[in-house]
Amino acid sequence: MKLGVIANLRKPELGETIDRLTGWAATHEVELLIAPELLNQIPSLAEHRSVIETAEDQMASGADFLLAMGGDGTILAAMRHARNSGIPVVGINLGSLGFLADTSPDNIEAVLDRLRAGSHEIETRMILEAEIRVSGKVVVLNASNDIVIDKGDYSRVIDIDAHVGGQFLQRYTGDGLIVSSPTGSTAYALAAGGPILDPTMSALVVVPICPHMLAFRPLVLPEESEIILTVSSKYGTALVTADGQENVTVDSGDTIIVRRGSYRNRLVRTGIGQPFFDVLRAKLKWGFREPAERS
Repeated sequence: MKLGVIANLRKPELGETIDRLTGWAATHEVELLIAPELLNQIPSLAEHRSVIETAEDQMASGADFLLAMGGDGTILAAMRHARNSGIPVVGINLGSLGFLADTSPDNIEAVLDRLRAGSHEIETRMILEAEIRVSGKVVVLNASNDIVIDKGDYSRVIDIDAHVGGQFLQRYTGDGLIVSSPTGSTAYALAAGGPILDPTMSALVVVPICPHMLAFRPLVLPEESEIILTVSSKYGTALVTADGQENVTVDSGDTIIVRRGSYRNRLVRTGIGQPFFDVLRAKLKWGFREPAERS
């Protein structure tokens, strides 16, 4: 078995977690694909026979799984690398509680044992595709969480005309617009007042950012919907961002078409980590009311 390791180098828990990973890999004769940046940070890794230096964007073609060590952002990056190969991503959460990671570093050996034994499940997640028509060219971005159109550098509102299924929806006036997948419903869309969707669903969520009319409300659309967005900005440009990691500057009058992507992300679930609703309760600090005593 080969594991590609994609890690957040800023996490203080990374060194100890890597030690546990390399120890397990040596015992079980598993190869680890390690990026040059991580080797530079932890030079002792080069001494392990199980370690093969591999660029992050090349790991998916040679690994059986991508092991993402960090927070949700690291897992999103791993899913982007896995896009063309379709290999599963395993999330090891380093730091605060996240929605995507399957487990904590305390359980890493147990997770790896289940991968090796094949006693895990694959959970598929819908993604988004944005077709951006700018300056006579077409640029395509894919997102696991969300496609965001915002006002960019200027502290002025922008207008976004939205059409769905050939029908005019409305003109959004404000700081921008979020089109989210169910996975992304607990990310930026939630902070902007959007609904929470079960991440295994297939749907598109449209959430305005700081709208300038109280009547604007989040909207959930069927997965086959195609949303055509036309930007109008008095200052000439706006910014389209995918998962906060890739962006394209668009001019006033340019069009963005957002639809369901042609493939699905594959996340490993071992049953060791917290279920989604447990994470939701903990992350959002949902409490329980003590039952009243009856006299």
